[in-house]
Amino acid sequence: MKRKQKLHLLIGLTLVGLLAAAAAITFWVTESSRTSRYETQALKAAEAGDWDAAYDYAGKAEAEGANNATNAVSYRKAESLLESGDLSGAKTLFASLGAYRDAPDRVRECGYREADALYRADELEAARDAFWALIPYADSQERYAEASYRIAERLYASGRKQEAFETFSELIPYGDSEARAKAIAVELTGETDPDRAAAALKGETEEQEAAKAALREARDKRRTGLIAAGKAHIVVLFRDGHVEAAGDNGAGQCNVSGFSNVTAVAAGYAHTLGLKADGTVTATGGNAYGQCDVSGWTDVVWIGCGAWDSFGVRRDGTLLHAGFLDADFSGWTDLVSVAASETGAVGVRRDGTLLSVRGKDRFSGNGFVGAAVTNGAAFALKADGTVRCENETVKAWTGLIAVGNSPSVLVGIKADGTLSAYGLLPGSETLLNALAGETDVAEVAVTGTFALIRHGDGTLSLCGDAPDAVREFVKNVPSNAFPTDE
Repeated sequence: MKRKQKLHLLIGLTLVGLLAAAAAITFWVTESSRTSRYETQALKAAEAGDWDAAYDYAGKAEAEGANNATNAVSYRKAESLLESGDLSGAKTLFASLGAYRDAPDRVRECGYREADALYRADELEAARDAFWALIPYADSQERYAEASYRIAERLYASGRKQEAFETFSELIPYGDSEARAKAIAVELTGETDPDRAAAALKGETEEQEAAKAALREARDKRRTGLIAAGKAHIVVLFRDGHVEAAGDNGAGQCNVSGFSNVTAVAAGYAHTLGLKADGTVTATGGNAYGQCDVSGWTDVVWIGCGAWDSFGVRRDGTLLHAGFLDADFSGWTDLVSVAASETGAVGVRRDGTLLSVRGKDRFSGNGFVGAAVTNGAAFALKADGTVRCENETVKAWTGLIAVGNSPSVLVGIKADGTLSAYGLLPGSETLLNALAGETDVAEVAVTGTFALIRHGDGTLSLCGDAPDAVREFVKNVPSNAFPTDE
């Protein structure tokens, strides 16, 4: 009897469990169906243009566990506004969606359409500024130049020839801008030689022209990529072609024994790159953001690093990128080099213009030969040896042939081998003071706390607060380890 009672009790408990499970499944299915139904109703209301009902259903769906139901409605409403021609409303709504789907690209699409509408309405100044803010999206840089060219033509036609000359000059080498600028210069100065006329109109003396030529020669003679520094490690490419590294190796950034046939090195916070003679690139170190995924790179002639990014420029001027920065580099062509930090990048083009993904750093005109990016701002080196932060000239910085950076320090190398340095964050005074006394500088790799310097006589030195392992390494480097810069 006891055995039968136990069996009946067991059966009863099993049935209770099954009923409870069935009830739970029924509840889950019911709730899922309800959520699905609310989402479906939200989308149907959106398609009908009943936005109040759509947002109401989306709110109910999200209250019961649905994700992004409201965003889906807003995205569809933004599309509807775009289709109706309400570019401003569509752009505002797409912008409110953040990173949802392709909302950032749709914001740029709206901005481009607004700029194009301004151009077609003959509001050239507004169109020019709008296209400038969109670079490098689509053909925005070309459209910016197109609008600027028409502005220059209008200035000339209205008798404002000096302003027309300046605008055409900033556009070089776009179209026939150089020829137009020189023709205006001849007309205004009476000088028959176009080059001298243009120089005179710019207010440049023969001495200034000669100084620019001397800076150009000094830049052309510089060898770069022989030293690099990460957050707490350094990398050096010696005269005989072998590579060594020292300092923090927590991510394997100093494991360079396998680097061979290397012609240049670069370093991020915790990774190292080597450019090989055959145009391929090798990498070692931290790869959390894919910054070391460069095995497929070919025909590369220049390499560089941001904090967690790797950059390469191919022989045809196109850009290669791997790493952290989530930016649209599709329009980055005709490049010479790239400067980058944790938060942005600036590309130097062969025509002397610049590209930026920081958003707030915009450099108009041309004549740029280098760039540096800190976490606070971007800087650009002009062919005349001056430096600009956005479009403002950095006072007292003249005679420079190169600029470099860490997240908090900007450094400029002068033609005479001395340095200009500027700290953007508190606590950099010690490093700045040490840099101020350096001479015969050919190349500098700067971090937030120390700088590795290659001198023109082929020697290597350190300044600032470098790790002990780095100091010990540099102390033992032979005096003739590097080629001299003559």
